[in-house]
Amino acid sequence: MCSIDPNVTPAGCTDAYDGKTHPFGSTWNTAECMECGCHPNEMRCCARYGGIGHVEGCTGVLDLQTCEYRYYKQDDPSKPCDDMP
Repeated sequence: MCSIDPNVTPAGCTDAYDGKTHPFGSTWNTAECMECGCHPNEMRCCARYGGIGHVEGCTGVLDLQTCEYRYYKQDDPSKPCDDMP
């Protein structure tokens, strides 16, 4: 999953996630698990965690520390699922 932002300035790209300006040609990771790149015509940000896998009877929750999904039982969200995708 990627997003493209055509609003770049002569100084570079302003990250919508943290408000910092990055120079053209740079790449960085956001706290929201996105990998962004600054180009002269656009800033592109893509998810670092891939798609959401499906585990029957479980709900996926994105762990912002590891940028990985953790799966918990739908009937008891305090219990992790044993069968990971």
